[in-house]
Amino acid sequence: MDLNTVKNVGVGAIIVLAVIGVLAAIIIRKIVGKVLSLLIAAALVFFAWQQRDHVINYADEMRGQACQSPPRFFGIQVNLPDDWCTTASSGR
Repeated sequence: MDLNTVKNVGVGAIIVLAVIGVLAAIIIRKIVGKVLSLLIAAALVFFAWQQRDHVINYADEMRGQACQSPPRFFGIQVNLPDDWCTTASSGR
């Protein structure tokens, strides 16, 4: 192998590696974007479900009582039905 062969092969190898690097970056970015979107969606679903359970559990505990402190869903006050806020027994 002579000097000219090394120069030509070196330039070709650099170009191939650059193209592979760019393609890998594009593929990795798409995969990471999809995984990140999935994780964010899963976290939002988890927190919404957790808040939903909290409101339902609190409402069940307050049923038949005076409803002095209504539950909150992501900081928004949730008004319970009027028949839940009576002081009479609910028959449970």
